[in-house]
Amino acid sequence: MSKRINKNRRKEELRQGRRKVIRMFVAVLLFIAVGALGVVGYLKMADTDYLPIRFVKVNGDFKYLNAGELKKILNKELNKSFFNVDIDEIQMSVKQVPWVDQVVVHRSWPDTLVINIVEQRPLARWNDSGYVNLRGEWFLAEQKKTNGQWPVLEGPKGSEYFLSKEYLQVSNQLKKLGLSVKKLTVNHRRSWKLNLDNGLNIELGRMQVKLRLQRFLNVYRKVIAKQLQKIERVDMRYTNGFAVKWKAESDKSDNKKEVRNNV
Repeated sequence: MSKRINKNRRKEELRQGRRKVIRMFVAVLLFIAVGALGVVGYLKMADTDYLPIRFVKVNGDFKYLNAGELKKILNKELNKSFFNVDIDEIQMSVKQVPWVDQVVVHRSWPDTLVINIVEQRPLARWNDSGYVNLRGEWFLAEQKKTNGQWPVLEGPKGSEYFLSKEYLQVSNQLKKLGLSVKKLTVNHRRSWKLNLDNGLNIELGRMQVKLRLQRFLNVYRKVIAKQLQKIERVDMRYTNGFAVKWKAESDKSDNKKEVRNNV
C-alpha cells in the first residue's frame, strides 16, 4: 500500500516539475517577445519616416523678433519624428533667439510641433548695449531703428532693477507736468542726472534725490517753464534753491554763468 502511495507521489511531483518548466519557458518567450516589440517600436519611433514632424506652429505677438533666425532653428526639427524630437533642446535653442522672453514647446498629435513665445517688452535701453524689460531685467538684443522711442538708463552693472523702478516713479511724477525722461544717469559715485524730452538737463546729485526732484516739480511752472528756451541746465544741488545755466545764445557775454534762484 505504501509503495503505491509513494509511486503516485512521485508521478505528481514529476507533473508539477514539468508544469514549472513549461511556465518558465512561456515566461521567457513572452519576455523575449515583449523586448523584441520594444526594440522594434523604438526603431520605428526613431525612424524619421514614421510619424515625421510636418508642421511647426508658432504662437505669439511679435514686433521685434527676427523671424528668419527663428525659422532657421525650427526647420531642423522637420527632419525628426513625432516621438524623438527633443522638446527641452528646442526650448533652450529658441530661448537664445534675441527678443525671446519666454517659450513653451509641446507636441500636437499626429505631426505638429507647437511653439508658444512671449516676446521681450523693453522698458528702456541700458548703457551702451542691451535693454531692460518691464521686470527690470537686462537682456541683449540687436539695436532697432525705433531705439529713439525708448529712454536710456545709465548706471553701474547690477543696478538694472533698481534704476528701472526709480525711472518709473520719476516718470509718473514728471508726467503730471507733461514732461518725460529721455535719459536717466546714475554714475559710479551714485550722482543722479536727468535729461528730459524738451532738452532740459537736471542735476540732482547724490543726497536727498527725491526731495530735490520734488523741489524741481514745485518751481517748474512758476519759474523754469517761462524761460525754458533759454535754459540749458538746472542744478538742484542746493539746500534752499537751485542754479541755472543759460544756453550760449541767451548770454553771449558769459555762457557758463549760473544764476541762483532761492525758493
